[in-house]
Amino acid sequence: IHAYARTAAEVKEKIKGYETVFQEDFDGTNGRKKKTLWLTEVAMGSNNASEITEFVDDLMNAKDGLNNRETFGFVEKVSWFSDYSFDSFKVGTYVPHENEVWSSTLFFPFGQLSPVGERFFSHCGTSSVLV
Repeated sequence: IHAYARTAAEVKEKIKGYETVFQEDFDGTNGRKKKTLWLTEVAMGSNNASEITEFVDDLMNAKDGLNNRETFGFVEKVSWFSDYSFDSFKVGTYVPHENEVWSSTLFFPFGQLSPVGERFFSHCGTSSVLV
């Protein structure tokens, strides 16, 4: 699935909605083959690095984020949508200003990690769901 939002709570709510609908698939019950969820694109609708790094922490932390394997064990992979600049669009109740652009880049143009990249990759580890 893809998820773009202004808050990590919105993304986690969307994922929990999928869990509710596809519970039998994630559990492998009632004759269904066990499946997992891949979050193949996720980013915050913003161009403010400090807001986005907080979003990453809220989304990926081990307490109540996607790295909490007890709560989100059915989420197998997470891939951050990394783009230096992209057009904004309505997410949830947020309607962007005219000509508003967002940034979600993990890297600066010459390959160094951006603050968002540093934060995202800080959540990588042996139990991490990041790809």
